[in-house]
Amino acid sequence: MAIPKSSSVDSDTSATVTSFLPEEIDLGGDLLAEVILKLPLDSVARSRAVSKNWCAAISDRYLRRRLPLHMSMICFPDNDDDPFGGGGGGMPVFACASEGSRLEGRDLGFFPLHERAVVCDGCNGLLLCRAPGTPDFYVVSPVTRSWAALPRPAKDASLSALAFDPFGSSPQRYHVINFSGWRERGAAVEVFSSETRAWTAHEVEFGGVSAGSLSGASMHCHDGAAYFLASDPDCVVRMDLAAGLACTVVALPETADGEGRVTHSGGRLHYVCSDGELLQVWALEEDVHPSSATASRQRWRLKHAVRVGDVSEGGSEVRFLAMHPEKDAVVYLWSPWKVVEYDLSRREVTGAAWEFAKGARNRVVKTWLVPSSCYLSDCFVHGPVARS
Repeated sequence: MAIPKSSSVDSDTSATVTSFLPEEIDLGGDLLAEVILKLPLDSVARSRAVSKNWCAAISDRYLRRRLPLHMSMICFPDNDDDPFGGGGGGMPVFACASEGSRLEGRDLGFFPLHERAVVCDGCNGLLLCRAPGTPDFYVVSPVTRSWAALPRPAKDASLSALAFDPFGSSPQRYHVINFSGWRERGAAVEVFSSETRAWTAHEVEFGGVSAGSLSGASMHCHDGAAYFLASDPDCVVRMDLAAGLACTVVALPETADGEGRVTHSGGRLHYVCSDGELLQVWALEEDVHPSSATASRQRWRLKHAVRVGDVSEGGSEVRFLAMHPEKDAVVYLWSPWKVVEYDLSRREVTGAAWEFAKGARNRVVKTWLVPSSCYLSDCFVHGPVARS
C-alpha cells in the first residue's frame, strides 16, 4: 500500500522538497493500516477529499476489512432538556459511540433543514428526513456530514422507509420506500433508487397479509430486501427490492406478544422478541428432509432464551437494540440509561457499555452496527450531494 509523494505536498516548493524522495512512499499495508486505524473515523471519512491518491489509499480493500464496527443510534431525551446542550427538547438525537465508552450526539448543523425537518426513518447510519408540509425528502449522513435531496415523488406518502445495507452486494446503493395508498392486502408503493435517481410505481400484494398490520417501525434491510413484521397473521413479510417488490411471507415461530424485531446475523434471519420477562432469539434455518438431499424447508429454531431480570440491574426495563452481524450470541441492549453488550451464551454483560453525558436520560429506539469502511464509500456517488 503506497502513497505517491505528490499526495502529501501542496506547497509551491514541492519540487525542491520532494526531489530527493522516491516516487512512492511505501509504508506497507500493516503499518499504514495501524496509523489510519488510530485516527477518529470522522477524520478518516473526510480525508477522502484530500486527493485521489489519498482516497485510493484509505479505500484499499485490506484496510477496509480491518476497520472496526461503528455503532450509531437514534434516541429521544426522556426529559425536557436536550442532553447534548442543543436545546432540542423532545427532538430525536443521532448519536455515535466514541472513545471512552461515551455516546455523543452528532451536530446536524451542516444540514440546512436540521431544525425543522421531520425524521421519517433511519437505517444503518443514514437518516431519511422530510421538509414539513412538503413531499420533499432528504437522505442525511451525520457521520460524513453530507446530504442529498431526492426528486419529488408523484404521490404523498402515508408511510416512508429507508433501506440501506452496507453489508450487501451493493453497499453504495439505498432505496426509499413510500407507501402512498393502502389496499386490503397490499399497497400502492413508490420506490426511489439512488442508482437511477428516479421513483418507480408498483402495486404490491403482501401475500395475504392485512395491510393495516404491517409495521414500518420494525423494518429491517438485508441484501436487497426489506423485511417488515406484521400481526395479521403474525409473520415476516420480505419485499424484494430488485424483483419488482415481490413479497414472500414467513410465519413467526409463536404469537407476537410484546416487542419484536427482525435482524440478520451470520447471513441468517433472526427474530428477537420480549414480553418484558423473557428475551428470546430465534434463527431461521434450512431443514433438509432426510429422504432427499435437495428438498428442504425453512424452520425457526430457538437459539437463546434469557430472563430479563438476569440482564438488568434491579429488574429495570430492558430493550433489544441490535445483534452482532457475525456473532448471533452477542446482542446490544438498552437499559436505563446506557447501552450494553450482552453475551446470551454466557448470560453475562461482556463489559462493554456506553453511557451518555452525566445525568442524561435518553431512550434509544434504533441502533446499528455497521463496518466503519461503509463511510469510506460514498453512498451518494450516483447523484448530487452537499457536504459541510
